Amino acid sequence: MKRFDKGYIYSSLLTDLFYSFVAVFVFLQDFFLNEDSNPDDVAAAIPVFVIGYVVVYLCFVAYRILYYRVSGYELTEKEIKCNRGVLFRKRSVLDYKKVHAINKKQNLIHRIFGLAVLTVDSGSANTSHQAEITIIEKEKVVDALLSELNSLKENGVRSDAGETKTEEVLLSDKDSLYRFTSGKKMLYTLINIATTVFFTALFAVLAIIVLGVCKGLLQLDSLGTWGEYFLGAILITVAVMLLLSIFSFIGSIIHSFVGYYNFTITKHDHNIQISYGILEKHTNTFRYDRIKAVKISQGLVQRMLGFVSIRLEVIGYTVNSGDDDKNADLGVLVPFCKYDEIGEILERVLPDYIPDEKQTRSVAFFPFVSWFLLIFGVISGITLMGTVAVMAVLNAPSAAISAVAISIFGVALVVIVFRFISAVFRYHTNGLAVRDGKITAYSGGFTKCVTVFQAKNLIAVENVTTPLRKKQGIASLVMHLKTNAHSNEVKVHIQRDTLSDELENMLTF
Repeated sequence: MKRFDKGYIYSSLLTDLFYSFVAVFVFLQDFFLNEDSNPDDVAAAIPVFVIGYVVVYLCFVAYRILYYRVSGYELTEKEIKCNRGVLFRKRSVLDYKKVHAINKKQNLIHRIFGLAVLTVDSGSANTSHQAEITIIEKEKVVDALLSELNSLKENGVRSDAGETKTEEVLLSDKDSLYRFTSGKKMLYTLINIATTVFFTALFAVLAIIVLGVCKGLLQLDSLGTWGEYFLGAILITVAVMLLLSIFSFIGSIIHSFVGYYNFTITKHDHNIQISYGILEKHTNTFRYDRIKAVKISQGLVQRMLGFVSIRLEVIGYTVNSGDDDKNADLGVLVPFCKYDEIGEILERVLPDYIPDEKQTRSVAFFPFVSWFLLIFGVISGITLMGTVAVMAVLNAPSAAISAVAISIFGVALVVIVFRFISAVFRYHTNGLAVRDGKITAYSGGFTKCVTVFQAKNLIAVENVTTPLRKKQGIASLVMHLKTNAHSNEVKVHIQRDTLSDELENMLTF
């Protein structure tokens, strides 16, 4: 069995320099950040810090060396094998014919040492939180393995000479089906910023109204010290929202221009390959027939401007980072495009997943808000009466009681209006289309979601209703797909009760 490349040790130890520092600093932070600490205490703590740093780093060194010595991989005639782990050793064996997704990743440290991480998934729902096979090798070796495994999963047998019996699968940038250009990235960034600004402005308007009320009450000396505290809390909240907007602006630029650097989609035979990233480069390859669903999402600002994002639901599409607990059940297919371009893009990449127009729609509006109005109304009423009663017992000024009552009522009114608008969006969005073994589900409120999947991936249908809705012949539908446990449901609300019978007839076993 071949061991991983030695560069794994060096690249890991380079990052462990930082992790060791953080671990020791967190443990000894009271010596350095405590207000009662004097220069003598800090000076006395430095040797302890150095010794602790060396000890922790040596532990990392020992772990990396042991991991390297016990980890490795092997390609046999019909399967790929992999050993890894120190305290908890893992031995994985995967038949070539069961290979589902092959993903390559390089972060900045890996690229310095010429390394890459290759993960191979079977697509099993039981192991969707991790990759069965993880290989750390030189980039050229990983590229060769990726190409060879793409061929082996078609043929399933490896020759004695180490060459496959099928034609090599080549995925070239010349065959790119979609490119995330600089112009699209700029629009993507601007729309993300516009979304943040929109909600920040909405919050700011509410804050200005509250501040105006507080200012008037303070001038009347009705709220006293508590009013000043309340005013200060509002100002701090507004400042935090503005700060978050700035971070969102910076994050959007980094995410679009760095995270999606050189984003391309290529397709050859039954394989689709998605490549992107500059600091952390990803190359994800999976079979066309293992895609379970396509999800098209639109935020509120995106809906107003006519743009969407398209994602894939693929079992085994894990984050190939060496951290087995991370999972990316939704793979990005198209980060950003116009709504009118969906059909054109999917026609080239995934022709079986082009969404159909809604054939049904929600048949009643009130159920979207009924339970919320009942529960929230009771909670708000109890909160209002309880607060007023407590303040009255404490002999609070009548002006203060009135201000608190108005504030609670105002917050409740804002929440109800917000919920009502969301219900209006959900009422107009929810619907289904069933055609030629393909199901298109429309759902969502402020964020519109269109999920397209094949009937062969439908494993269960739930009919959720109440006695009153049953009499009216309406229900909410929950459809379960053959996907990861965290995202295997598609919900469509307040539809005709007979739809569940139609969907049940499409179930395959």
